[in-house]
Amino acid sequence: MISNSPRLRPVAAQVSLRTYVRQMWARRDFAASLPMEEVRARHQDTLLGNLWHLGNPLLTVGVYYVIFGVILNSSRGIDNFLLWLTIGVFSYNLTSRTILAGATSITSNEGLIRSIQFPRALLPVSVVISHVITFNFEMWMLGGLAVVMGQYPNPRWLALPVFLLIQSGFNLGAAMIVARLNDGFRDVAQIVPFILRLGTYVSGVMFPMDTITKQMGSKAQLFVTLNPFANQIDLYRWSFLGTPISAQTLVISCAWSVFTLLWGFRFFRKAELRYGRG
Repeated sequence: MISNSPRLRPVAAQVSLRTYVRQMWARRDFAASLPMEEVRARHQDTLLGNLWHLGNPLLTVGVYYVIFGVILNSSRGIDNFLLWLTIGVFSYNLTSRTILAGATSITSNEGLIRSIQFPRALLPVSVVISHVITFNFEMWMLGGLAVVMGQYPNPRWLALPVFLLIQSGFNLGAAMIVARLNDGFRDVAQIVPFILRLGTYVSGVMFPMDTITKQMGSKAQLFVTLNPFANQIDLYRWSFLGTPISAQTLVISCAWSVFTLLWGFRFFRKAELRYGRG
């Protein structure tokens, strides 16, 4: 019978990993055009428009500087605290904003999903590309601030694209995880911001991670060592400020990036056929 032919499969059957990746590559123009539109439209209804891509993180730095640098005196013992703080805010915000946008990358594009056949993983990919684009402007600002504060370009700056690649791998995997979770349980998008806000305070953005170990003792050391956000921030601070890091920091960052990307991609693909049907 025709139904028993091994060549036939259901229309909605999931394709192999190799075929799926080939389909993603064939649609790479689609993945690139989405983030460009998103970047242009993000602040189009405001007076200052795209200037808010830089204005928002700068205002955040200003608030943190007043609270932690002036009022709480967390700057004690930290050279170039303003640059140190700005690096932490900008780099953490890249991960935070990417994960937040990734959480709604499926649910906010259900009309597109139902209209066009394409690998759904391109939606979180486009989110990552979008935020990397805006982060590049922030990197130029960081470079300018570094020069103003006496940290001139040096060979360590050459490692910045590598660190951005490592961080982007982690961000993409995390975005895929929360995208699937939020597609099945819409409250995830409401919970994620609070988790990321907590992450701001436990990842060395505004004050050194040593503060946590001093308060909690050796039992917090493992958490400090394995914290993916803190390790990513340390890499950027090493590039701009020359703050000491160990090979362990780089290894842990790479391990988090590879693990999160591979597991997140696998986790996301398992629900591929359900997206857009809720």
